Amino acid sequence: MANKENDIILTMTGVVKTFPGVKALDDVSIQVRRGSVHGIVGENGAGKSTLMKILSGVYTKDKGTIIFDGETIETTTPHQAMQRGLSIIYQELNLVNTMTAGENIYLGRFSEVNGMKGTHQKAREALDRIGSDIDTWTLVQDLSVSRKQMVEIAKALSFDSKLIIMDEPSSSLTQDEMKALAKIINQLRSEGISVIYISHKLDEIFDFCDTVTVMRDGKVIDTRPVEEFTRMDMISMMVGRSIEKEFPERPRKVSTPLMEVEGIKTKKLHDISFTLNKGEILGLVGLVGAGRTEIVRALFGADKIKAGTIKLDGEVVAIRNPRDAMKRGISFVPEDRKQQGLILPFSVENNISIATLKNLYKFGILDKNKERQIAEKHIKTLKIKTPTARTAVESLSGGNQQKCIIGRWMEIQPRILIMDEPTRGIDVGAKYEIYLLMKDIVENGGSVILISSELPEVLNMSNRVLTVCDGRINGEFDPEKASVDEIMAKALGVSVEGAMA
Repeated sequence: MANKENDIILTMTGVVKTFPGVKALDDVSIQVRRGSVHGIVGENGAGKSTLMKILSGVYTKDKGTIIFDGETIETTTPHQAMQRGLSIIYQELNLVNTMTAGENIYLGRFSEVNGMKGTHQKAREALDRIGSDIDTWTLVQDLSVSRKQMVEIAKALSFDSKLIIMDEPSSSLTQDEMKALAKIINQLRSEGISVIYISHKLDEIFDFCDTVTVMRDGKVIDTRPVEEFTRMDMISMMVGRSIEKEFPERPRKVSTPLMEVEGIKTKKLHDISFTLNKGEILGLVGLVGAGRTEIVRALFGADKIKAGTIKLDGEVVAIRNPRDAMKRGISFVPEDRKQQGLILPFSVENNISIATLKNLYKFGILDKNKERQIAEKHIKTLKIKTPTARTAVESLSGGNQQKCIIGRWMEIQPRILIMDEPTRGIDVGAKYEIYLLMKDIVENGGSVILISSELPEVLNMSNRVLTVCDGRINGEFDPEKASVDEIMAKALGVSVEGAMA
């Protein structure tokens, strides 16, 4: 019995946490074995992140018992948790943009590593450990989302940890970085270090985890060895209902041009030309940094166009800024929701109504009742989990924050909806709802440009797929005919057959 108890690094029993208007955790119990990877899955708002924030000292539990490495923990702080050997990589990046990558990795510990020289030396070692070539002297604000994620991973690994919590660690990693992450996880397991792995990407759960706990509505539904789950079993437990398939039927094909892009050039892009048809979903595939996001930022007026033209319904239009784009019926759900999509201290209703705010004023006074009605309509339609429409959006889970942005643009009924990684950090049930919204837009004559690092998502939802490499569009594919290998080879810049004429 003693050996069995020593095999357990963490026991959480009967944990309860209540926020105003919602019971976030209801009698939650889990055990994590030493040197194992324990997956936790569930829809947004299921309680996964709340449970981890209690464990890491961000929140205080209302009830329950926590035993970590043989020690009963009543209260703790994030710093005390790290001193005990418990690190966490948050889903929403927790970095200081105006500091360097090295300073972020050893933030608050400069004296422990002999000042700034030691900080960068140790940070270099931490980044080398995960196979990252990030310059430790680079300001975090100059890094891509995926490279910021690698800094977070290096920071967590820089502590002498016994248990590392990874909350959606792969949400924006490249293929090479994913390989590095898999290697890191296997290395940690071999060293006897435990990992709690939270992800909406079920492929990763089945690839990485030894045991999986399914949560729903603040409760543990089941815990089993991963080999005892099927994919559809896991999904059904997460959403509380049977889901026959992960993607809806593909929208019908169309060929009437809506937007024609000719020879667009920016600081990053080179001679970008393509057509977006009415009533279609156009997928963009490419590695992080290939230029996918830069293309849609140019279309939305967020990046300056140096040359080229954009036509809508055959007419050349000038899109100098996002306001011009919005006037033309173009909306944009950005990849980085916290930095570019939301005003975090503002309420859910403020964030949803902001794109249509000018329509809510009467005699110079904001009609708060109308604003609330708009917000509550989208809260209901998108199943946004929030205590009230007045709740600060920063207190919502990442997936529910994303739904607020989507609700904002749904209100203006866009002709063209650009979605950059729209389901990043979104659970399978919510993903399906977003897919249905995309389909509804195109079936009503609008169009969608979809950027996603999840290739199955692009292949199952798009009518056409364009590959982007080194700031250029280098291929066009029919997703019903082309193979994954053909598309990825083209995105990597390898010449293959299979592009449509």
